[in-house]
Amino acid sequence: MAFLQNQIGLVSSEGYIYMINGGTTVSFAMTASYKEFTGLSTSFTLASTAKDFAMTTDGRLKYTGANTKVFAIDAGYGVTPAVSGSMAIAIYKNGSTTGFQSFSVGVNVPAICQAFVSLATNDYVSIFVKSNRNQTINLYGIYLSASSMEGA
Repeated sequence: MAFLQNQIGLVSSEGYIYMINGGTTVSFAMTASYKEFTGLSTSFTLASTAKDFAMTTDGRLKYTGANTKVFAIDAGYGVTPAVSGSMAIAIYKNGSTTGFQSFSVGVNVPAICQAFVSLATNDYVSIFVKSNRNQTINLYGIYLSASSMEGA
């Protein structure tokens, strides 16, 4: 990226938040309606390499850059042990659905979701999840990242 930045003035923006609880799990109560991954007993961490991103609310990746850009958003989580029924993960922007979601059945491997989302200054993205039944899952990790598709 440095070559492009130096030659034509493009500058990328990227941010990454994650939650890992040091080898133990964090409980989260799933419902049949989408529910945001916030208020966990372990806080998310903003990667020190974040450029034009902040985390002013735990679990939300907030864009602080000046120019509106399109971002590739990647989100995922892992649970243990396997859960019953089906689960869904979705990427939300400013608390509203982006329409990007993925589904899994009998999850015991990481669930992932990817999206392309336009973000303006102070927009944020976050992870929402739901299940076809009320159940408590044990999370061993969650991540949410954003990388700009173009410089500005």
